[in-house]
Amino acid sequence: MFGRWGISAVEPSIMTEISPDSANTPQVVALSAARLGAAAIVLATIVNALWGTNPVALKLALQGLPPIGASGIRFTIATIGVAIWLRATGVDLRPRRSELPWLAAIGAIFVTQIATFTLGVYWGTASHSSVILNTYPFFVVAFAHFLIPGDRASFGKAAALVAAFSGIVVLFAGDWGAWRGTNLLGDLIQLASAIILGAQVVVTKHAVARAHPGRVVLYEMFAGAAAFVLFSFAFEGLAQARPDALSVGAVVYQGIFIGALCFSVWTWLIRRYSASLVAIFGFIAPVVGVMLSALVLGEPLTPALLLSAGLVAIGIVFANLW
Repeated sequence: MFGRWGISAVEPSIMTEISPDSANTPQVVALSAARLGAAAIVLATIVNALWGTNPVALKLALQGLPPIGASGIRFTIATIGVAIWLRATGVDLRPRRSELPWLAAIGAIFVTQIATFTLGVYWGTASHSSVILNTYPFFVVAFAHFLIPGDRASFGKAAALVAAFSGIVVLFAGDWGAWRGTNLLGDLIQLASAIILGAQVVVTKHAVARAHPGRVVLYEMFAGAAAFVLFSFAFEGLAQARPDALSVGAVVYQGIFIGALCFSVWTWLIRRYSASLVAIFGFIAPVVGVMLSALVLGEPLTPALLLSAGLVAIGIVFANLW
């Protein structure tokens, strides 16, 4: 059934990746380009559907919290959640010396990507952010071609990516007259975030080959929590924020489901499977994000936005069929 997608029905055991013995032994593992099994397909679908809700949840959180501060709070929650899960599974939280360069690199990229994503949503709209951010699989394919052995692009992939990227052109051209104030700046920052996220996927692929994936996620979350909370207290007045119940609920949802759950599962998928095959499921996020933005936030569903979301989704699928 999944043969054309390069997907297998055979699923390796997740528990082999998080057993205490293998968790605490520093070693370099081969970069995997394996096919996805049935359980991995389900996990990738759930993760990307939840990620589609992220711009909407962030927009709700920003009604009562400053943008960088909101990210700092959600990653503080996520750090605590990941740390509890790792200790419960017997994983040592202390990084190995050989892991430190990779943890520092992925932490710096992660903070930059989340900061640009947050500001893109803050200055733009949740619906546009849902579409633009989820062009990141295009950049994954491009970066992976040069940096991940065995994860090569093809002419068919390149053609599909060019076609799908036209969806972003449609969005910018079709909604040009509808932009107000900082919306264009927000969308451009969100495009930069998508490029950084594409690079982050590839760097994560290398990092989890050299460090335990649980510690990679933990120190990503910690880097985000520390950098954003300190910045917000210093420059945004986080201590004076008075969030309402909706803002608190939104940021707690992001911390638990987006931060702790999604990033943990996504990192495991990136370690075990082809980065470009995992990225195929990104087509789900813009569709979920655009629909929720209209239903929850009342953002308009313009023809350009709908066409753009469709082109991005179709492009991601077809780019990974070749």
